[in-house]
Amino acid sequence: MKRVVALVIFVVFMSFSSYAQSNKYEKLKIFAKVMAIIEHDYVDNVSEVKLINDAIKGMVSSLDPHSSYMTKDEYKELKIMTTGKFGGLGMVVTMKNGMLTVVAPIEDTPAYKAGIKAKDIIIKINGESTLGMTLDQAVKKLRGKPGTKVTLTILREGESKPIVVTITRAIIHVKSVKYKKYGNVGYVKITQFQDGTTKELKKALDKMGKIDGLVLDLRNDPGGLLREAVGVCDLFIKKGVIVSIRGRRKKDVQYFYAHNDGDEPSYPMVVLINAGTASAAEIVSGCLKDHKRAIIMGVRSFGKGSVQSIIPLGDGSALRLTTARYYTPSGVSIQAIGITPDIVVHQAKIIPESGGVNIRESNLLHHLNNPELKKLLNKNNSNKPNLQKELKDDYQLLRAIELIKAEDIICSRKQG
Repeated sequence: MKRVVALVIFVVFMSFSSYAQSNKYEKLKIFAKVMAIIEHDYVDNVSEVKLINDAIKGMVSSLDPHSSYMTKDEYKELKIMTTGKFGGLGMVVTMKNGMLTVVAPIEDTPAYKAGIKAKDIIIKINGESTLGMTLDQAVKKLRGKPGTKVTLTILREGESKPIVVTITRAIIHVKSVKYKKYGNVGYVKITQFQDGTTKELKKALDKMGKIDGLVLDLRNDPGGLLREAVGVCDLFIKKGVIVSIRGRRKKDVQYFYAHNDGDEPSYPMVVLINAGTASAAEIVSGCLKDHKRAIIMGVRSFGKGSVQSIIPLGDGSALRLTTARYYTPSGVSIQAIGITPDIVVHQAKIIPESGGVNIRESNLLHHLNNPELKKLLNKNNSNKPNLQKELKDDYQLLRAIELIKAEDIICSRKQG
């Protein structure tokens, strides 16, 4: 390994000799000198490979919260994650203003069941402060053998004291698409955009059959693969731009367009978003909003409007580098801004009013009877789910379904 250091110094020296006027080559010479001093004088023996890896990691992580250098093992983990099966807690994190911040917990995972929320700031992992950690270092500490426990200390908006929660790690199996029907209204939840999401969504829509409208739930969806976000949009959009990505050079512009397959549904749609809706999920929200294909409901999304490219480096390691920003069809960048909903609806619980007496015609003495009363009551109650009871803990979804039903009623009356 001494030869590695000697080679670095030699290359830097040659570069410095050729470009004596350039400060950057002077800094490379300093880098090699510092590395040699650490190797010779540091209190403990340090591997030259570790020093070089850590130097690269520090350089890349200082660019933005989403760029990182991945060792061979870390690159393997990334490839496993995109398949929807990996070990850990089940949440997506990022570095925001130097703080380890939860983008979103993934539904039905240990983190989700433990009550982890979007925008939670993790200040300690197993008692160790996360301040000064790189994103990769933090993620490595969060992951571990299934069945082992990890204790997180969390700062949460609205809480006066840190929250301490212990979570048991597990193998995370992420089912990308979940669906059900509420009467004649279809409901689809995309938990994250991974290999096969578009195919899963198409199958879900086919299985639901004829519906009067669709609620697409992208809440707490941390994003994922760009190509899957484009594929999902293409299921609902007949033509036009889905998204564009633009790099630092004018030639680094790429447009993704919809294709008219002739079977795009025309029913009304509502897309639910919140602060945990990020990246690929924001691409879908922005596209459907700009094309006026769906009403966006909820609260402002996370605001990750950048694109990362994975660049293998030949030795099994890889570089995850932010190479572009993405823009919605109308040419708007949502970086650090997010998608603003058409209808702002905060999550809430429905609490029925108590007390009070309602006087109706049927309460009046000697009121006229309605011979059709029993038939009308049976008709009104048959095959109608009690949405307020079923969705008492999800006010946003209740509002979305009611909006779909209202649009359907308005359309049917216009046709009538």
